[in-house]
Amino acid sequence: MDKLKSKKKGKEFDFVCSEENIVVEENILYMVRFCGIEQYPVKTAEWYIIDGDGTEDDPAMLCLDTAFGIGNGLHEDTAELNVEPMWKILFYSVEIPITALQPGFCLEQPNFEKDVYGDLYYAEHQPTTRNRMEILQAEGTRLKIRLTGTTEDVNFYDGSKPQSTLQLVAWFDRK
Repeated sequence: MDKLKSKKKGKEFDFVCSEENIVVEENILYMVRFCGIEQYPVKTAEWYIIDGDGTEDDPAMLCLDTAFGIGNGLHEDTAELNVEPMWKILFYSVEIPITALQPGFCLEQPNFEKDVYGDLYYAEHQPTTRNRMEILQAEGTRLKIRLTGTTEDVNFYDGSKPQSTLQLVAWFDRK
């Protein structure tokens, strides 16, 4: 299995896919499906924090909302759908101080129970699992985030196809 590589610096990322080396460009969602790699341009990417009370019963949430345009390199089974996907993930932690949102900050939301903590809207809502985010760069309230996750194939909801991998490096604006 090959690792993804950054186009700009040739740096290897942590996520792995079964395709040949994918050139990861900013502001493009890469959906690695059983039949190839589909790409969706970012229309909007926003982040916000919902404060909790600092306990495990009421943790803080870092919310990442992304909306995408119609994809490129689509497989024949999705080419005519003209879908503009959306991906929302809620990352929970007892505390998430804004000052901690610096390069190297990571959170994971495995979502193995298929709760609503990670959601991809394609033709219908479907959970995303193995969600992970890492802040790569910060410029004021803008955050460059690497986001990964997996989901059931967007056109085969019966489990007959392998999980699809979602990969994104994008600039998120504070909402």
